[in-house]
Amino acid sequence: MNRIADKIYDCIIVEDEPLSQEILESYLQDCPQLRLKAICNDALEANQILLKEPIDLLFLDINMPKMNGIEWLKSLDQSPKVIFTTAYPEYAVEGFDLNALDYLLKPFSFERFLRSVNKFLSLQDKVGEKLENQEETILVKSNKKTYLIKPSELSFIESEGDYLKLHREDDCLVIHDTLKNFQTKLPSKEFLRIHRSFIINVGKIDFLEGNQVCIDKKMVPIASSYREQLMQLLQE
Repeated sequence: MNRIADKIYDCIIVEDEPLSQEILESYLQDCPQLRLKAICNDALEANQILLKEPIDLLFLDINMPKMNGIEWLKSLDQSPKVIFTTAYPEYAVEGFDLNALDYLLKPFSFERFLRSVNKFLSLQDKVGEKLENQEETILVKSNKKTYLIKPSELSFIESEGDYLKLHREDDCLVIHDTLKNFQTKLPSKEFLRIHRSFIINVGKIDFLEGNQVCIDKKMVPIASSYREQLMQLLQE
């Protein structure tokens, strides 16, 4: 799978043992999608970092001075994703109850560490894909009713004085708005203004004929000043 835009994720190590710090740091050097922002000797030090900048992933020891990792995690309103690293297997159940991604029991190999990292990256892929595929809705008021519409439902938008006609495949909603303002709510790659009175959903075009496009069996005029832009978009 090609990960979403090859994003780099920020992580910190929260660990009081120098040897464990060194091992985790060396493992992370072979994980190019993870960027180590800091190594913290205790939870309070890590807490200061979370207050200042967003962190995507914690490698969190449990048995530490001042406050153990589980206590600290419970104190957070919102926490990054967590991979526990500890020498104490008895904490495993409580760790997973806190929705930890994984529980690495020391000493752990690079192979085992990498399985945890890949679990995190796969989860981020799914979140990213969901966000990419999620289409924002537009709130409009028409005939004393409020509608939530998806831009992809629209075939074209027609301006008539102080009103717009939102043409869909099976109906038309009339709203009080300007073409210029409504265009800001539409995804620019899918919608194009082709006339002072019309914006079209380029993906809904059936065919072009002269200075008109046919959309849902309706002919929409193309102004000469917009024709070149329309042709360039269709060729991309």
